[in-house]
Amino acid sequence: MNFYTNVGSGVSTVKLAANLYMPKSERKVAAMIIISSSSGVLDNIEGYYARSFVESGIAALVVDSFKPRRVSRTSSDQSLVTSWAMENDAFAALLVLKKDSRIDPDRIGVIGVSKGGTAAQNSAFTLRRGGRHTGTLAFALHVAIVPDCVTQQFRNAATTGAPLLYMLAELDDLTPSKPCLEYADRIRGSGNKNVEIKVYAGQHHGWEVIGPVIAAKDTENYSACAAMIDDNGDYTIKANNRSVGRWQAGAWMKQNCVTRGAHVGGGTQKQKQLATNDLIAFLKRNGF
Repeated sequence: MNFYTNVGSGVSTVKLAANLYMPKSERKVAAMIIISSSSGVLDNIEGYYARSFVESGIAALVVDSFKPRRVSRTSSDQSLVTSWAMENDAFAALLVLKKDSRIDPDRIGVIGVSKGGTAAQNSAFTLRRGGRHTGTLAFALHVAIVPDCVTQQFRNAATTGAPLLYMLAELDDLTPSKPCLEYADRIRGSGNKNVEIKVYAGQHHGWEVIGPVIAAKDTENYSACAAMIDDNGDYTIKANNRSVGRWQAGAWMKQNCVTRGAHVGGGTQKQKQLATNDLIAFLKRNGF
């Protein structure tokens, strides 16, 4: 299916492409919107999760944020498509599914891996509503798999209160787990007690990729760019307490703290199934 993105602040109009996976059911079903990683839509990641949802009686909409923008991947240049644009794509998809008579409009969640996980995470925060122009439109739950909690932490951590699951990798050197643990505590402290965390021992970023650990030498790495995002969108860099404007932050980080290289993959079928079981259990506990 095709639909236009939500035009939030700084987001250009684009017609998106998405694939809907539907389980067999005579009743309305819950649904998960899947936002891709920096590698784009892959069958062994986004496709895998979509099929896993369908097997559990949950619909899945896989959104391709890249091809409609003439991009294949953003791993080596994250500015090609921002997580902010992908967040707006997710809300456009939410509106589409809410109008589908086969979908329960009150049981639509969002999930993503890495960059998509960042979009899934950020869509929970109420301060984002103004920039998206989406009012009180909200997801029923959020699943953030190895998201960026280093550069994407909001000083105001108030969320919609919807359940939020973090799925993290102990050995992640691209989007480290520790900042997410700290962020989860701040989110709970801001009123959302429905935050769950899974940290998978011995795992690297992108454990869905089964096989040896891969040294992704050209990958942009922001793990040394810890920042706090203020309510006006400006970034305060933790290392030097310097304030950088919201639209200049990415360029400043590329010049001052971004490195190259990360370890990804190294997953096993056992690990992948364990994480999937945890994910489905979280969805079921929350009425999906």
